[in-house]
Amino acid sequence: MEQKKSVDIWFSSDAHFGHTNIVGEEVSVWKSGYRDFKTLHEMNVTLTETYNKYVKEDDHLYFLGDWSFGGLENIFIFRQLIKCKNIYFVYGNHDHHIKNNKNDAKSLFLYCSNVMTPTINKQKFFLSHYAHQVWAKHHEGVIHLFGHSHGTLPGVGKSMDVGVDEAYKRYKEYRPFHINEILEIMSKKEIHVVDHHNDRTT
Repeated sequence: MEQKKSVDIWFSSDAHFGHTNIVGEEVSVWKSGYRDFKTLHEMNVTLTETYNKYVKEDDHLYFLGDWSFGGLENIFIFRQLIKCKNIYFVYGNHDHHIKNNKNDAKSLFLYCSNVMTPTINKQKFFLSHYAHQVWAKHHEGVIHLFGHSHGTLPGVGKSMDVGVDEAYKRYKEYRPFHINEILEIMSKKEIHVVDHHNDRTT
């Protein structure tokens, strides 16, 4: 009997493929580029190769927004370069072409939405491009994953940034987070309630 391949679950955000001003100080016209690359090409190649190193073709990747810059063409180019067939896409603030389904861009991804609330291996998640202080069932242990802030915003309670810049801070590599890494990090965090909700409210 042929053994079935194992399927892994991954989370990521804010690749910003093709975005010159995020590359690094030597290229960016911003006061400080976020990343440590010398050229845009180096960043694009490193990111695509790293995604493909971790996320296999049949794995599932939840991508929480800000896919690429440089126009509609780059959306298609970088989607073709990523081998994973199963990408669930949460819109970021720079994903207007995908959200508007220009040239059928949504078809590049398995599912697209503003937020997602999947249950994976009995664990419930709230996925958004933006960090929330409060999210559905947060007081019951639902894990909130977000992007947008490029590793500059700590999560509240059981929440965290899963963007590639946060990954670089933790692992010195611009890569996605495996679900087991997420669960390990969250196991060390307490539920933190910032409003009136508690274990007696819904």
